[in-house]
This record gives sequence, C-alpha cells and structure tokens, in this order.
Amino acid sequence: MLDAYIGVLVLWPLVAGLLCLVLKSPGVRTALVLSTGAALAVGALGLASQAPFTASPGFLASETALKIAEGAAFVLPAYFLLRGLMEKHLLVIVFACLQLALAVAGAMTLSAPAAPQSAVACDGLSLALTLVVAIIGSLICIFALPYMKHHEEHLHLKVSRQPGFFLVLLAFLGFMNGLALSNDLRMFEAFFEATTLCSFMLIGHDNTPEARKSAFRALWMNSLGGVALHAGIILIQKQFGIVDIHAIVNPAVWTGVSMLPIALLAIAGCVKAAQMPFQGWLLGAMVAPTPVSALLHSSTMVKAGVFLCLRLSPVLQGTNTGRILALAGAFTFLATSALALGQSNAKKILAYSTVANLGLIITCAGLGSPVAVAAGVVLMVVHAATKGLLFLCVGDMEQVVGSRDLEDLRGAIAKRPVTALAAALGAMAMVLPPLGMLVGKWATLEAATSNPIIVVLISLGSAMAVVCWVRFTGTLMSGKSLAGPHKSAPALTSMPILTMLACAVGLGMASPWINALFLDSSIAGALAGGWGLLPPLFVVAMLAWIAGMKVMGRQSGVTMATPYIGGLPSTEAGSYVGPLGRNWILSEGNEYAPELFGESKLTMIGGILSIALLLALVGGAFI
Repeated sequence: MLDAYIGVLVLWPLVAGLLCLVLKSPGVRTALVLSTGAALAVGALGLASQAPFTASPGFLASETALKIAEGAAFVLPAYFLLRGLMEKHLLVIVFACLQLALAVAGAMTLSAPAAPQSAVACDGLSLALTLVVAIIGSLICIFALPYMKHHEEHLHLKVSRQPGFFLVLLAFLGFMNGLALSNDLRMFEAFFEATTLCSFMLIGHDNTPEARKSAFRALWMNSLGGVALHAGIILIQKQFGIVDIHAIVNPAVWTGVSMLPIALLAIAGCVKAAQMPFQGWLLGAMVAPTPVSALLHSSTMVKAGVFLCLRLSPVLQGTNTGRILALAGAFTFLATSALALGQSNAKKILAYSTVANLGLIITCAGLGSPVAVAAGVVLMVVHAATKGLLFLCVGDMEQVVGSRDLEDLRGAIAKRPVTALAAALGAMAMVLPPLGMLVGKWATLEAATSNPIIVVLISLGSAMAVVCWVRFTGTLMSGKSLAGPHKSAPALTSMPILTMLACAVGLGMASPWINALFLDSSIAGALAGGWGLLPPLFVVAMLAWIAGMKVMGRQSGVTMATPYIGGLPSTEAGSYVGPLGRNWILSEGNEYAPELFGESKLTMIGGILSIALLLALVGGAFI
C-alpha cells in the first residue's frame, strides 16, 4: 500500500493534468480536479498512517527514476537557456549556462555516489509538507475551476487556455510531493527545478508583457537558487561521496569540515522562499491569476525553500552559518512587514506578509533548537492554510468589485458577505491569540531568547503586522460603501474558502497535536508542558470572537449618519465649504505613510543589508 500512496501523491496529479490537456471538456476537467483532490487527501492520510518510515519502495527508488532525475539536470537548464535566448534575457542565459556547466562538471569529474539506504523517506517534516500540498493545494485547484472561467470571460479569450493551465497546476502538486519524499539529493534537485519550471509557466500564463516580464524575473532568480543548490550538492558528493539527505543532516558528519555546502543549500532555500533580496520574483507573481498566487504563496514553491532550510536545521544549530541564517530571516521578517504596512494593493499586502512569515520560518531553521523546529513546523502548516484562505478571498472579491485595491474593497461585506467575513477572520488568525501564527511567533521568540537582536527584530515586525492586519480587517468590515444586493459565490468558490477557514482557525487549537504528529517523540514531549493552557485559551478566544461578530452584525444594520465636517454646507454631495471659501471633498481612507514605508527606499536599503547577510552566510562557513 505504501507504494500505492506514493504513486497517487507523485504521479497521479501529472496523469490527471495530462488528461485535462487531452480531454478539453469543462465537465471532464472539473471531475478530474475534484477526483485528484480526493485522491491526494487519501494518499496523504494513508502516508500519515505509516509514517515515519525509511524504505525504498517503488518507482522513486528505481534506476529509471534516477536516470530521469540525472537527465533533468541537463534538460531543464537547457530549456531555460532556450527560453532566455528567445527572449534575449541575459540573466536567464547566464544562470542557465552555469547550471549546465555544473551538470557537465559533475558528470565528468565525480564518481557514482553511494546510493541512499532509502531513496524515499517520510519523517514528520516530510509529512507536514505533503499534507499541506495535498489538502491546501487541492482546495486551491478546486477554487480555480470557476475562477478561471470568469477570468477568461473577462479577457474575452476565443480559445480557452485552461487545459494547459490545469496541466501545470496539477503537475506542480505532484512535483512538490516528490520533493517532500525524496531522500536522494539528485532526485530532490530534479523536483526542485521542476517547480521552477512550473512557476515560470504559471506566472506567464496570461502572456501579457507584464506577465512575461514577471515570469522571466522568477526564472532567473530561481535559476540562481538552482546554481547554489547544484554547487552545494557537488561539493557534498566530492567531500563525502554520498547523496543520502538524512545522512547529510547528521551533525557528526560536519565536525571539523567546511560548512560551505550547507551555506549554499541554505541560500538556495532562501531564493526559493523569496527572502530579501529575492522577494521580487514572488511579488511579480501577483500578475498571475489568483489561484497561481495562492498556490505559490501558500502550499507550494515557497514552502520548498523553507522545507529545505528546516531539513538542514540539525547541522545549523549552534553554528555561525545557522546564526547568520537566523539573523537574515529575522531581518526579512522586519523589512517586509514594514513594506506590507505601506501597501494599499491587497495582493501586495498578502505577498509581503508571505515573505515576512517565511523569514520567520527561516529564522527557526537557523536557530535549529527543538523549540525552534517546533515553531517552524507550526508556522509552515498554519501559514499555508491562513494565507491560502486570504488569497482566495481577495481573488473572489476582486472579481466581484473589479479591483484589488484595499480602499476599493472598503465595505466588501455588503457585496460578498461570506467571503469578506472569511477574509476578516483569516486576517485576525494571523495576529490574535491563541491561534497558530501567534503561537508560532511566541515559540520562535522563546527559542531566540539568547539572541536579543533577533528578538528585537521579530518583536518590531510582529507589531507592524498587527497594525497591518487590523487595518485590513477594519477596511473590509467598515460601513456599506459598496451598495447594492450581495451575490452568493458559486459552490466551488465558497467550499474551498470555508474549508480553508476551518483549517486556519482549527489548526490554532491543534498546535500541540501538530507537534506530536510531526516531531520526534522526545522533542514533542519536551514541549508538551508549554501547550497545556492552549485549549482553554482557544475556547475563550472563540467565544470572544463570536460575541464580537454578533455585535458587528447588529451595528451593520444601522443607517450610518453623515459625519460632522464643519464649515458651511455645500450644494455638492459629500463636500463642504472650508477655509478660503474653497469647496472641499470629503473622503475616507487609510494612512499608508509612503514617506516611511515606501517601496523604493525600503527595498533599496533592505536589499543592500540582506545581500551583506548572505555574503556573511557564505563567509561564516569558513570560520
């Protein structure tokens, strides 16, 4: 059965995607996406029933699979090079050539490494990522069914591109599951690069000039990460002659040996997780349809980066490399939290918040202690559900309102009440106790008590995040400025949103069980005492939420009075005669303080400092 579960998780999404490409009927496509979601859920739960395990069943351990993985080291960069030449994109060409050069050098100079004792391995971390991809990723694909129909109607396309879109979307899930379960570095690299290919194709799906520009930015940045990953793997093979991931993350292996390969792998993870200064590729992904944004930001792609860093955490703990990586993650958390505070574009707010919270997980990986690892796992799982929910809600409201600007979404609860309320609850789940994101931040601070700089950076970033999410929620729930009757969302839109809402809220109370499921028993047992008060706190918080929503519901039915604006009355609605006899227009809106949190200034300063930290990360490997 184990081999069947792995086959469903890795191969079936690709098969279903190919069937979507061949069988172009919308009804068949809907059936395939729904059946894939169900199959992935069954496969992930079946895997959970047998984890942890270290065995070599089936196709991922076969010689054929290994040959395909080795071939991918040449084929994928060659394709990237071809696309770079067609677009005349210098950076894509340079990094694709470097990847090809590393592949050739490795093939010519390295002897065959010792095969891993297990080509497939599933521990708590692998299981966490697999469940996230299978459940959250599937819900996003289901949401995409009605969304893409409306999206193409808006673009007035004569020929639907949905068959190819769903091929890549579903294949993405299979590649991520393969990455999570691979214990061979060569297989891991193949899936890692396959996700780069998928993101490139999905970001550029609409084929507009802006979409192509963003897709190629994502390609060259992730190709840079691919260069770092391949270089680190070659150095590991040269030093130790092994490719077994679980053997490599044994701290004893690195006693008295340069940590440079680990630093390179960590940089690859930072690029994939869009850490500063590489956040540009993830922000550019906002031009893609909302399901793409949700998939990249919540359950796939960026989670591959934090997964890799968390996998390295045993050898990072207590090292200069780990300390610098933790500092880099905390700095990204602070800087991008500040950048989120200065945005009015709702999807940009979500994007910067994603980068910030991934920085928090990178900090946990760099610290490497049991408490830090526990916090990182909780953050990875809860963030996927919460941020996936928020992206779907913003995408749905954008299609109804016609804008993604937060000011245009003011009072969205009058137009799309279920979606707006779910978005408000999701935003509050990011900051309110005792839900999962706050629990994860608290545990991260506890793990970082010996490093006051990191504590200060996380504390300041968390304060900014509170302001950002309270403003976000208040804007959606304020007044009824979007007049007119509300329209119910389609079932395939509301079902994923409500399911993710249940996950986002429910996972907060489930934090102790998340640790028990995903961490070693010794670590989970050591942390058990800290979680004792969580269930009662959760109940009290939920009662407070319910009471608050009831009060808000009573207030929403009251006719809003015109605010007192002073001055003399004006003949024009919404205005008054003010100083110097001028007619002043009354307007309402949030303050975004661009002079303090503007992108141009903060991005430049943050980019310089983060580059210095990454250079220090490499330099620290030699100390």
